[in-house]
Amino acid sequence: MADAPIDERKFTDHEVREILRKAVEKAPSRVLAKSEGLSLAELKSIGQEVGIDPARLEEAARAVALKGGRRTHLLLGAPTVLNLERKVDGAFDAEETPEILSLIRRTMGQQGEVDEIHGSLEWTARSDSGERYVTLSSRDGTTTIRGSANLTNAAALTFLPVGIVGLITSLVGFIKFVQAGSLVGLVVCLAIIPVLYAILRTVFGRISESESARLQQVVEDLARLTEGSESP
Repeated sequence: MADAPIDERKFTDHEVREILRKAVEKAPSRVLAKSEGLSLAELKSIGQEVGIDPARLEEAARAVALKGGRRTHLLLGAPTVLNLERKVDGAFDAEETPEILSLIRRTMGQQGEVDEIHGSLEWTARSDSGERYVTLSSRDGTTTIRGSANLTNAAALTFLPVGIVGLITSLVGFIKFVQAGSLVGLVVCLAIIPVLYAILRTVFGRISESESARLQQVVEDLARLTEGSESP
């Protein structure tokens, strides 16, 4: 009830989020105002005080870190190169290679090829749409897991064929309607390119987001598999 005394009112989930957001914006606490930022441990501590599950907070933090580390292509509307890295305590065990490969192939949806060099494992997959890499490398009891993708080919396949057809169609229609003196036809022809461009940006954006999600999933799954493993 909006008219109830503030001390007696029950706030909805949406209102709680809004209250916290406004409180941080208008009167940030000393810990939130630290110029060097907050560590994941500090975020978990703050979240615990307001009842946020640390696991969910960590998952959200990793998602934000991944998004922040990507460089969005201004023309294409989404990143063409994706990189994700995570370090965990534990050593990569060569005996776990079959399980690791099964996990990677299942998540990435490609068979790929595998190379093992000096205790490191690299999975590579190439297709018409681009290249994907997943690597594990152990040193001094710590394993570094990297996932990356180059979606330049995927961008070309998304924009070029449809874009060329759309451009030709627009030019042919433009010439035709100029000869016919149709203003409505001219407007439609001029609108084709920007509308088509916006659609293609959306399509490629979804391709890039889907690839990002797969990379994040495979890195997180490999981290859980590797973390805590003892060096052979």
